[in-house]
Amino acid sequence: MVCLCAPALLEAQTLGTIKPAGKEPTLTVGGLLQVQAEFGDRGDTRFGNDNDRFYLRRARLNATGKFLEEFDFRLEGEFAGTLANTTGLRAQLTDAFINWNRYPEANIRVGQFKTPFGFEQLFSDPRLITIERSLVNDRLTLSRQLGMQVGGDLFEKRLSYAAGVFNGNGANNNFNDDDSFLSTARLFGVLRQGKSLTWSAGGNVFSSEDTSVSASDFGFDGNVFAGERTGTGLDTQLLAGRFELWAEYLAVDWEPTSRRPRSEVRSDGWYVQGSYFVIPSRLQLVLKAETFDPVTDDRTDPVEIGTAGASWYLKGHDLKLLLNYLRVRQDGQEDQDKILTRLQVIF
Repeated sequence: MVCLCAPALLEAQTLGTIKPAGKEPTLTVGGLLQVQAEFGDRGDTRFGNDNDRFYLRRARLNATGKFLEEFDFRLEGEFAGTLANTTGLRAQLTDAFINWNRYPEANIRVGQFKTPFGFEQLFSDPRLITIERSLVNDRLTLSRQLGMQVGGDLFEKRLSYAAGVFNGNGANNNFNDDDSFLSTARLFGVLRQGKSLTWSAGGNVFSSEDTSVSASDFGFDGNVFAGERTGTGLDTQLLAGRFELWAEYLAVDWEPTSRRPRSEVRSDGWYVQGSYFVIPSRLQLVLKAETFDPVTDDRTDPVEIGTAGASWYLKGHDLKLLLNYLRVRQDGQEDQDKILTRLQVIF
């Protein structure tokens, strides 16, 4: 069972191994390319409009390595990385961290990386079963941040944990909006592990005091939040032969200092996802149901999204084709029907 408290260090196969100068034993270079097309209606708020289009979802180059026998590192650049319409692609960092790995029970990581909050958010991008993550994961998790984390595996990898402190301002921002840090922690355990069935579960929390953090969809002035926020989440996964089931619930409580749109705002959502390999290691089908409610007490129904899809693995995750159909329902709008396709190459 792979620890999902922290992101995997290696997302891609390598171009080759280079022997650098000095005490550096290995340096591995690789990358990821995801070319997508979309058709039909706009879908949910993540997508730019209802125009059919081709676009680059992700285009990444990365380098990972080890040195001094107790350290490893990862540096990755993103050259696409957005669902919204854009007139110019530009490079930015995704991962940039150093990890002290002397003790498997307590790795210490510093730099920019995914925060330990949200199972689907932590799951590696090229290994997701659906083309896009759930809307609630996109809106309520913390993504990549600059900070420090300690985490590791216990009891023969049956239990893992991660806890860290971060600036709290999102990726590629090297400042803190106040004197306090965002703190977050995750615990993940394998409850049952056997040849025919594996059952695991996790939970995570975060807390932050903010003065200026970007927060769309929640009704704050200028889509910027100032105040206190806390997040909680629970998730579980079941693997039985060719069948796999994921379920997750996330919630964030906001207390804006301006008391607008109200003194307390709660946002939450969930998803349930089931997948099955019709042809082992080749053809996988998936069904997913999800909801997201940005303000739970505003008397409007949450956004509801249903996804049906298929993935054809030509060479595992290194070369695969994906097709997803999305049905989006939201108060005050006509139902949206959207088709997403993806060709993925890991090198």
